[in-house]
Amino acid sequence: MDLDYIEQKLNKLKSDIQNDDSIKKIAENIKNNKDTDIISKEEAKQEYYSQLSKYEKKYQQENDKYKEIISQFPEASEMSDLYVGPELPREHYLQSKKDIRELYAMFAFYAIAEPYINAYHDNFGYFS
Repeated sequence: MDLDYIEQKLNKLKSDIQNDDSIKKIAENIKNNKDTDIISKEEAKQEYYSQLSKYEKKYQQENDKYKEIISQFPEASEMSDLYVGPELPREHYLQSKKDIRELYAMFAFYAIAEPYINAYHDNFGYFS
């Protein structure tokens, strides 16, 4: 018996199982299918959420709630200020004016501090 060969096979199977997202895709399809009964849909949602990372799970849960809310209103609701599109936008750092101001303030601070940092480096070497 070649133990190295068996170990390689087992490692390959393990990585294939870890990278397999077919359960996630199946649960997502059941969750999004309009013809699925309520119990199956809820079980599929929970299975789908269990396959996601912590932050992606939170986003998908909020996105599903948002989709349910907007599906209850007529097309005229797209004119509303609360309508942000067919799905919730994902959050990112530069989402508000405050975030952009903080970024520019950080750039300004380092632009002002750079000559002092370089002078210290020239006189004393690396930060010690």
